[in-house]
Amino acid sequence: MLAAFCITGLILMQVYWVKKSFDLNEMQFNNKVSIALIAVSEQIAKDNKDENAVTLESVQQVTKDYFTVNINDTVNHDYLENLLQLQFSKFGIDADYEYVIYDCFADSIIWKEYINKDNRGFEEGYILTKRRIPLSELPQDSHKFGVFFPSKDRYIISQMQLMIVSTIGILIVVIFFIYVMFIILKQKKLSEIKNDFINNMTHEFKTPISTISISTEALLKDGIEEKPERIRRYAGIIRDENQRLRKQVDKILEIALLDAEKPKLKFVEFDLHEVVESAIDKIKIKAEEQNGKITFHLNAENSLVNADRDHIQNIVFNLLENAIKYSDKAPLIEVSSTNEGKYIVLHVKDNGIGIAKKHQRYIFNKFYRVGTGNVHNVKGFGLGLHYVSKMINVHKGRIELDSEPGVGSCFKISLPVINK
Repeated sequence: MLAAFCITGLILMQVYWVKKSFDLNEMQFNNKVSIALIAVSEQIAKDNKDENAVTLESVQQVTKDYFTVNINDTVNHDYLENLLQLQFSKFGIDADYEYVIYDCFADSIIWKEYINKDNRGFEEGYILTKRRIPLSELPQDSHKFGVFFPSKDRYIISQMQLMIVSTIGILIVVIFFIYVMFIILKQKKLSEIKNDFINNMTHEFKTPISTISISTEALLKDGIEEKPERIRRYAGIIRDENQRLRKQVDKILEIALLDAEKPKLKFVEFDLHEVVESAIDKIKIKAEEQNGKITFHLNAENSLVNADRDHIQNIVFNLLENAIKYSDKAPLIEVSSTNEGKYIVLHVKDNGIGIAKKHQRYIFNKFYRVGTGNVHNVKGFGLGLHYVSKMINVHKGRIELDSEPGVGSCFKISLPVINK
């Protein structure tokens, strides 16, 4: 937070000084132009032997880039241009400009030309283009000439090269600092995820290992051979816990293989509804143990897909298992299917704890697990939804999530169907 505040302050301060520098340069430019135009006006009065003194009020800044100068008589355009060129050069004004000459007797602009400073020599080689300056911008009570700087802002910016270079340098440093902070925060998050994964893996492995150890010690006690029923029970516990360990190891190895290389799938044609019903039949006992239930409405007219049957069943099973695990009350799960264009869409909706918006973009990442508030007994590796997302992508399908904390979640899976 402190770093973000400092960076924001540094950027705002730099923006402030750039703006102040621009304003200062603009003020200096305006002053130099005004002094140069006064010098031109004085020279015209001197050459015309005009006894009236030239005052500061003779020069007026009509707009931010347009200056006018009152004179007592009309002036030859070549003569005026030479004077402007001389005085602008003297004061270091090297911006493009357009000058106009106004005759109050004719009430019109009698001459105007555009001077491109980058493409002319001091006395010749002008590239002249005509630009329109509205007559209404010229007060019509006296003879005068005007000077318009169409690229004034660009010229001033070009005079701030050192400030601009330093600003760019600071921005590069800030961007690099933000990038480093992003990497550090990302590494911190990965470290937290890794530690969470190790803790969960330790728990998942420690429980069956402890159970196997206790059952083994019981089998080694004297006189156990005289109790065949207890032998069978302990042997059954060892077998079940061994299978549990094997499944956990297989799950980790399966995800490792999925990320290391493209999985080898066995594509066959089958009815998705049959696979969904089979998965529901296998897991509904878990829901019933928590006084919950699973209902399904498989209304898709075309449910024939070409996919890996085992993986699709695992996908459905994973979603149903999560719906039961992440529930703080009796789980009520609804499974439905519809057809949308070339896809069959499977919805798995629950009434669980839900997932906050800030977590939804990460839940398909490997090892990512959402904090479950007061539900502390939910264990896992954070691999299930990663596996689901990976497999859906391999099958050229889509998976979407609609979830609200305290209300529940709905996973939407779309798979391409086979046209009948």
